Amino acid sequence: MPPSLLLDLQTLLVTIALVTPRALVCLTILPGFSLRTLTGMARTGAALAVALPAALPTFEFVRHTPPDVFTAVVLVFKETLLGGMLGVLLALPIWVVQSIGSILDSQRSPIQIQANNQSMDQDASALGAMLVQAVVLLMIQAGLFVALARILIESYGSWPVFHLLPPFEPGHFDVVVKRFGEFLWYVLVYGGPVLIPLVMVDFGFAMVGVFASNLQVSFASSPIKSLLGMFILLVYWPTLSHYVGGDFAHMLDLAASLLQVGPGPRAPAEPLP
Repeated sequence: MPPSLLLDLQTLLVTIALVTPRALVCLTILPGFSLRTLTGMARTGAALAVALPAALPTFEFVRHTPPDVFTAVVLVFKETLLGGMLGVLLALPIWVVQSIGSILDSQRSPIQIQANNQSMDQDASALGAMLVQAVVLLMIQAGLFVALARILIESYGSWPVFHLLPPFEPGHFDVVVKRFGEFLWYVLVYGGPVLIPLVMVDFGFAMVGVFASNLQVSFASSPIKSLLGMFILLVYWPTLSHYVGGDFAHMLDLAASLLQVGPGPRAPAEPLP
């Protein structure tokens, strides 16, 4: 085998190692592409497909200025952190829905029913797993995952793999921290219409339990809370899915604005020395 071909093969392997972590970590965090949903080969193939447009400029960079081991490790670590930030940021609305389902399951029954689904987390409740699957299906039908792939692909142009410093000001991270802080607020707002009636049922049975001390309040209220909770969830589901889809689209816009994806001026990134 010619030495030049071996050198190009080595450059290609280094390029794949540099461009894959961002998309791979982001897809691993998102429900629908997680470790329990897709096999390692399928998930890696999806990440390589997303990162493929960035392979050519990265290949040229590695061929002309081969990075040493320390620089390559730093770049891979940077790509992993960036993919984790994007994945967590985009998964927040879906985690809100899963939290609402888990809280509703814990309220309507004293016995927590775990999801018998290998694609969901072991600690996810049955209703939380069902709501996550429904939301992911709605997002796929609405084309939001196509927009996610577009933002991931264009993020390689805004913040290339071989640029260590971000193309935005450090103050923009305050926006990301603020979105993380709003997680509990969204759980309370979105789950309020479902959880408040169940709390009122508990309060009513607690008042009855004052006068009937032999009544097992928790078990007596479970059937009523189950029927009431499921009825309210069925009525409330169109509104909940609409706002969760809107929040996911807003997260896509936020990620795009942080990385300055789309039309408009882009701040130049500082290349590695």
